[in-house]
Amino acid sequence: MTARFVNAPAHHHGARYRAHSWWRDTTFVDDLRAAAARTPDQPAVLAARAFAKDEIAITYGELAREVDHIAAALIALGVGREDIVALQLPTWWQFNATALACARIGAVVAPIPADYRRREVEFILARTEAVVYVGPATWMRFSHRDLLRELTPSLPALRHRIFIDLDGGHPGELDFAAWLAASPPLPTAELDRRAPAADDVFLVMYTSGTTGEPKGVVHAYNTLYAIVRAVSESAEITAADVVHSPSGMTGMIGFLYNFLVPLHAGATAVFADLGDPDRGLNLIERHHISFIYAIPNYVSGLVDAHQRKPRSLASLRVIVTGSAAVPPHLIGAVRDVLGVRVQALWGMTEIGGATFTAPDDPPDWPAHSDGRPCAWMEVQIADRADDGSGRLRVRGANQCLGYFQRPELYAAVVDADGWFDTGDLVRDDGRGGIRIVGRIKDVIVRNGYKVPVLEVEAALAAHPQVAMVALVADPDPQVGERVCAVIVARDHAPSLTDVRDHLRAAGMSAQYWPDRVHVVGEMPLTATGKIQKYVLQDQLRAMPQ
Repeated sequence: MTARFVNAPAHHHGARYRAHSWWRDTTFVDDLRAAAARTPDQPAVLAARAFAKDEIAITYGELAREVDHIAAALIALGVGREDIVALQLPTWWQFNATALACARIGAVVAPIPADYRRREVEFILARTEAVVYVGPATWMRFSHRDLLRELTPSLPALRHRIFIDLDGGHPGELDFAAWLAASPPLPTAELDRRAPAADDVFLVMYTSGTTGEPKGVVHAYNTLYAIVRAVSESAEITAADVVHSPSGMTGMIGFLYNFLVPLHAGATAVFADLGDPDRGLNLIERHHISFIYAIPNYVSGLVDAHQRKPRSLASLRVIVTGSAAVPPHLIGAVRDVLGVRVQALWGMTEIGGATFTAPDDPPDWPAHSDGRPCAWMEVQIADRADDGSGRLRVRGANQCLGYFQRPELYAAVVDADGWFDTGDLVRDDGRGGIRIVGRIKDVIVRNGYKVPVLEVEAALAAHPQVAMVALVADPDPQVGERVCAVIVARDHAPSLTDVRDHLRAAGMSAQYWPDRVHVVGEMPLTATGKIQKYVLQDQLRAMPQ
């Protein structure tokens, strides 16, 4: 590993992690080759594209051959070990195949969400010095080809731009299919010679930036393996499962559940490049999906869509949710309407999934807990306040290696003993686990009281006219900060009185009630579905008081 990538304290415990089998000496390419040898005709990917009539089915045998072909084509472009390849693709099979091709030859993947535009794309390509860009020529009426033409003069490291369904082209542009057709294969031994080690870097994934500048999270094959093992074992995923997530593979959720988790298990992944709950229910029925990971808002959408038009969900055995606050009422709604149990987890890009509720927990336990840590992750609640809440710190085999070319930012959140400060506020759940109650930077202090933001949001989310809600601070010289409930309404917007009456009925203390309700048509979301509260605060500050 060169100095280009930062070694963090977690990496120094590799020998101990291996001794416990939390890390290994193989990579996800080895998982692919094992599945291709064991069950070559089993579908690895069933890909549904929103604007195409046909679904694409790719078996493990076909995927292994495609990966080798793309790997050879990347070598022909001059891509070498630790060169960075940027993938700005929707949830299409080409993402899996190209990412694994990078893994085949020791290159590093830098995903970019498909809905990112000039500012974010230029930032990531410039910061990583990516040598190859792969994306759609156009997607959702936006021309990625035209954007990259504009950006290329300011990106000296970017040598090749490869587009799916490119019609015509300029110098430096390649059509994905034509590029592969013109690239001869290489002997397996030549590809094997370039194979990376399990401790090498595979991924630089930029955080979604809910509070500020995104940071490039660096993961090795082994840190990702520990994450994959944690989430797979918690949900008991096997090769018999059919796995689906509506999240894009350019964020950690989709990268795990649409890519690495089914690959490691030898299971089948079902893709949808647009995450619509109605379409999700159709995919469950048609492909007998057994496992879904989705953020709470999408899970709520599944409940609503199934109530409007029931479908057969007999194959579905579990829905795992997290990545945002899980409203307690949602657990019962999923059980009553969808007939499925729910498991909750806590995680983040730097850690992946780290705490999990278990299949044998009481059915309603995910309404009260974000789970217990897996065996190779430790959690610590530091600086506890009078109400028992404190800062969540974690360390273990899942932990990333650092922030790309920003070692000072990583050093600021990791202490000498390797504890990573997550920025989350948590309480002990009473059974060896944690319950997230807010973010350190998301605390609202009103008249001297710290408002438990996530708990108030969860209570408001149960209001029948609230489709989505975010509590944000509204500065006030008299009380310090006022509480503003930003709401996306269902049929008609609740008033401030409606909201307060609802919280009163829920037993919420009056000092936590909102001072103001602001209704919006939609929330500003990150690529992983998290609400960008700093955007809401900017909007509130710009409004006349």
